[in-house]
Amino acid sequence: MSKAEFLTDEFSLPVDNIDKTLYYYALTLTYENTNQLVEYKLPEDFSFVFYKKGDIKDWVNIHISSKEFSNYKKGIEYFHSFFDSFKEELGKRCLFVVDNKTKEKIATAIISKLTKDEYGYEAAVDFVAIKKEYQGRNLSKSLISRIIKLANELGYNKIILHTQTHTWLVVKICLDMGFEPLILNNDYRGWQIIKTITNHEKLNFVNSISVDKIYSKTARRIYKKLKSMYDTDFNYTIWYKNNLNLVYVLEKEEHIFKYYKGFDDVYLEELKE
Repeated sequence: MSKAEFLTDEFSLPVDNIDKTLYYYALTLTYENTNQLVEYKLPEDFSFVFYKKGDIKDWVNIHISSKEFSNYKKGIEYFHSFFDSFKEELGKRCLFVVDNKTKEKIATAIISKLTKDEYGYEAAVDFVAIKKEYQGRNLSKSLISRIIKLANELGYNKIILHTQTHTWLVVKICLDMGFEPLILNNDYRGWQIIKTITNHEKLNFVNSISVDKIYSKTARRIYKKLKSMYDTDFNYTIWYKNNLNLVYVLEKEEHIFKYYKGFDDVYLEELKE
């Protein structure tokens, strides 16, 4: 069953490669032998380069474009939080894809050096992202296969990858390329969502589930409300934690809304600084 086929009227909004209207569950995948790899070459007019000092802006902009982050400040915070512990090694761990015609960095991925052993793994694939306007141009498998090869070059025979249900398409591509699901704490809920959307053969250990368990009504109503407010493309993040109920929106500038749930709708109140 395809993603579109099981959507009801309630859930009939357009979807992106990053779909923030899905229920959020963390997912973990593993690649058990980096010596075994099917390589995918980059299309013509693209090339790989390594990170160099000052590329943090390019890294953040790629993730904003791919809708991973909703603002530049948050991207900078994530970069330092995850990578400062091995920042001197970024020049051999962080890859970019460059559009040779424009010289623009348009995709990225990192082999993170874990500060402590994690389920028997010492390295992780992190923050795989492609700018929105370059998605669908056969770059994903090339980037992922190159990052697996890089892990091998760095001496890692096996690697772990952390992702989540919102990035369902990356999960599917990684499963296609030889990654395997790692089940933690007998929690299958995230994998049930990916199973229902993709019907991937590696997920036969879980059952498909009903649409109301896949999509958050609140998240989709917020998305629908935002779509009615903005004529241009926008990026957004819904913040549920600590009962803050905030929506961060990046369009031409950043907006912050408080959201309130009604019986069959949501209401947004813009917060002024």
